[in-house]
Amino acid sequence: MSTFNLTYNSKLYKANNSHKRYVIHQGGTGSGKTFSALQYLVNYAVLNQGVVISIVSESVPHFKRGALRDLKRILSLSEATTQFTHNKTDHTFKIGSSLIEFFSADAEAKLRGARRDILFINECNNIDYEAFQQLDVRTRRQTILDFNPVRRFWVHDHLLPTLHADEHLFIKSTYVDNNHLSPQEKQNIERRRTNLNWWKVYGEGEIGMAEGVVFSNWTIIGPTPTLPIVEGDGEIVPNTTKQSFPLMGGLRGAVGNLLGYGIDFGFTHSPTALVQIHECNGELYIHELLYRTGMQNDELFAFAQKHINLRALTVADSAEPKTIDYLYRKGWHGLKAATKGSDSVEFGINLLLDRKLNITAESVNLIKELRQYMWDTNKDGHFIRRPIKDFDHAIDAIRYVVTYPKKRKLFFV
Repeated sequence: MSTFNLTYNSKLYKANNSHKRYVIHQGGTGSGKTFSALQYLVNYAVLNQGVVISIVSESVPHFKRGALRDLKRILSLSEATTQFTHNKTDHTFKIGSSLIEFFSADAEAKLRGARRDILFINECNNIDYEAFQQLDVRTRRQTILDFNPVRRFWVHDHLLPTLHADEHLFIKSTYVDNNHLSPQEKQNIERRRTNLNWWKVYGEGEIGMAEGVVFSNWTIIGPTPTLPIVEGDGEIVPNTTKQSFPLMGGLRGAVGNLLGYGIDFGFTHSPTALVQIHECNGELYIHELLYRTGMQNDELFAFAQKHINLRALTVADSAEPKTIDYLYRKGWHGLKAATKGSDSVEFGINLLLDRKLNITAESVNLIKELRQYMWDTNKDGHFIRRPIKDFDHAIDAIRYVVTYPKKRKLFFV
């Protein structure tokens, strides 16, 4: 078997092909580190028959919308899709006697299961050190790690200090290293230069400050099999019920009160985000129903008609009165415009900071927002109590619901 005809990022591909026991990619957004690792693994599986390669992410939704989708794209671009046998149930790909498998770090049996030849942990900063150790000790030849350096974590504090120089390669990359990015994609990254901490992490690939993220009062829960899931390619897995979803976290299947749905409209550059919010014992349980660009109003209504209760409260971005009116006339009778004012953003954030936020594992885009939603900085680089208007589409949708209707209250810091 031969390698596939694809253009590679030579810097990153050479790093993966260095034959080092550990290859550690610290990089900014758009650097191509994940895509390059997957290209290398595909070729390795082809040229080294009989190998087992494990690709691991923090959750099944995470790898389905990330590394798994990228692998499918690589096979499609290289016209190699038909050469691989894809088992959609087990999330595996076979070519000859080689196997590429995907699984999540929250699968205990997999962590302590069979051995493998190569391990790739995508966004390893989202899994704990114990999970890494369980996976790495069962890996024969090579472990590849990639991450955005939001803050120091176990790679810097526990792994790197134990490695000898001849057994590992540590490589930093940024969007500048990726010659496959379009000018528009590069401009979209560079327009965030004024956000100093974000730019340090995602623009320059350097370790950021632990402080500055707005929300730390949230946790991931799941799975929630009765909820509708919208895949990254737009495929909708139907929901069998439009009722309240079972709450997690040891609540024994209790069903909380539905506070409502929140929607933030978008189209070309910003996604339309729709979330479902429940309340139980003072905590909020939030599920991302939709997060997609390019949606026409009729498509949005058809989705809502199929997946939510159109008479239940849905609070929408008040900047789109024509859209709200159109959808209401179509039959979305629970749709209301959000209440906004000069302090509405900070007021909503304060209300959310007062609660514990439980986010379903399927809410991949919301989780990404929560990890990147940050306070702005002044000219001296000090944080100020005003969030940066970015990575906030699903968060805004949540905020619309929790502030509707609420009386303003004084907040002292």
